[in-house]
Amino acid sequence: MDGALKALLLAALILLVSAQTSDNYRSLNGLVRKHVDKALKKANQDFGTGYHIAFHSLITTPMTRESILNVNVLLKVTTCKKTSNDAYEHRDECNEQKEKTPVIDCLVCKTNDGNELVDCAKKIDVSNQKHTEIRGKCIDHLTGGSDILTRLSEDNKKQSRCLECV
Repeated sequence: MDGALKALLLAALILLVSAQTSDNYRSLNGLVRKHVDKALKKANQDFGTGYHIAFHSLITTPMTRESILNVNVLLKVTTCKKTSNDAYEHRDECNEQKEKTPVIDCLVCKTNDGNELVDCAKKIDVSNQKHTEIRGKCIDHLTGGSDILTRLSEDNKKQSRCLECV
């Protein structure tokens, strides 16, 4: 009996820890979830031909300050059929990625002119720098003090450096 109780407690602990990771939609705080929903809506419009698109994980730590907004998220096309053309809400039962479909990289950010940008593309295209011009409109966000992180190079171009990023 003692061994069974330990196994049950261990299973419960593993379940609890897995529910707290950044790949669980329900564990996201409300503000981050609001921006993830914008990405889901955009991706369902652009990529969700007949199939539901679901949250996969956060790519980076979200920045949701009033002056800086940067939420970068991975989404996946699931095996679930869409319930309607404009449906994008999270569905717990839709977790399995449809075969031969790309992972979708979406960025929700505040641009240099103060507007909000929602850009979704295939992860491979983002990795191959095909959305650099669009995403370059986003306000740069760096963790830490910008006085240490920004330096002037010899050719007088600003370069951002994160000295203690992990």
